[in-house]
Amino acid sequence: MSEKIVINPITRISGFMQIEVTIDKNIVVDAKTNGHLFRGFEEMLKGRSPFDAIYFTERICGICSTAHGFVSSIAVENALGVQPDNNSNIIRQIMHGCEFLQNHIRHFYQFTIPDYVQIEVSPAKDPGRKYKIPREVNSKINNHYIEAFKYSRAAHRMLALLGGKAPHNHGIFVGGVTVNLDVSKLIELKAALAAIKDFINSVMFEDIGIISKYYTEDFKNGAGYGNFLSYGAFDKDFNGVMAYCKAGVIIDNKKEAFDPAKINEDIAHSYYSASKEILKEEDAAWQTNITKKDAYTWVKAARYNGLPMEVGPLARLWINGRYTKGISTLDRVTARVMEVKMVADIMEDLLGKVKLISAVQNSWEIPMASKGVGLRDTTRGALAHWITIEDKKIKNYNIITPSGWNISPEDSNGNKGVIEKALIGTYIEDVKSPSELGRIVRSFDPCVSCATHIISDKYDDLLMRLV
Repeated sequence: MSEKIVINPITRISGFMQIEVTIDKNIVVDAKTNGHLFRGFEEMLKGRSPFDAIYFTERICGICSTAHGFVSSIAVENALGVQPDNNSNIIRQIMHGCEFLQNHIRHFYQFTIPDYVQIEVSPAKDPGRKYKIPREVNSKINNHYIEAFKYSRAAHRMLALLGGKAPHNHGIFVGGVTVNLDVSKLIELKAALAAIKDFINSVMFEDIGIISKYYTEDFKNGAGYGNFLSYGAFDKDFNGVMAYCKAGVIIDNKKEAFDPAKINEDIAHSYYSASKEILKEEDAAWQTNITKKDAYTWVKAARYNGLPMEVGPLARLWINGRYTKGISTLDRVTARVMEVKMVADIMEDLLGKVKLISAVQNSWEIPMASKGVGLRDTTRGALAHWITIEDKKIKNYNIITPSGWNISPEDSNGNKGVIEKALIGTYIEDVKSPSELGRIVRSFDPCVSCATHIISDKYDDLLMRLV
């Protein structure tokens, strides 16, 4: 007899997310991912100045705010016909790299490690959770869990040096950057990066090796479709000095050239109504519909040529050929650790090439009518911004985030979303404590939105059982 399990909320992710799975004889036979939050940033932007989009869209996320400012700047520049100078592009990529460092270190230690290591500083104990790592090694990784805060914070401080503050920096704008980099800042940036690199190379790689040794089953669980998409990151086509990952796709194990015209969004099972179920970037005539039949999420189903595509570190490493061992839960986690080292190496090279010159700052004329697009890979994967300008104001703004790909629901053709597919087929050892489900979901680093955290001394501690 089948059994339905609902986990709400999924903990240790960014935002509000629920999963619902059907289990038959300890095997997941069906799965649904539900994004519980509607915010409507695209609607808020209508009628505003195109220049507002950059800092406005940064507020979509407190973890990857630089990514939105970066990609929004590219979209607006595309609409205005503006090309930043090379030095500004280098500084932008250094800033974006800082976000990769803080995100990947934080995600690995604070979000992923508790799935595999008993965290000794936590007051909450789960008697149903089984840990495999020996006690002395467990204690060692616990020290790293605490130590990681220092290095994730250091990466954010690097970003603040270049952008004024972090998150939601003010360093990236149309035409380039707002920062004037001097010798003292450059020395501080290089010193901070050197310390972070040492932690990555000497600690993170050791810890992912230990987890891989004791949890070999997670190299079998969590496999998705194996279809991957990237818009490119730190690549030569974007004035980068070291090519990391160029835009591309892998479908049915075959690498293809990326075609942005093949991107669409399916709303068959999302809380939206429109004259058609498959929307292109220019389709803005949709409305929210919470009572829609068969809908179960606020997340639209991003598709490439009608297919669900996984995005993120694993996708990038498959596309650039640097990791092709598997597509499982721990393959995803391993790829993120590998990527943070590669990005740190790229940043070191960029810091050696940046010039200590004044930032290029010009006045730009907004056209009466124009369109622009920004396509870049960010920490969690492929991020796209489209802007339509009319009467010098934003007529339409459309965003497809990385989680629009990974957390997507079932589409009108019956194709399950990426995480849904990864959950189906998983063997659950203990149905009363289905820890395998949380590991799979968190391996994608999903972000439904920024979560708001309230700290107060007026209330008792709340103990929660985490799965």
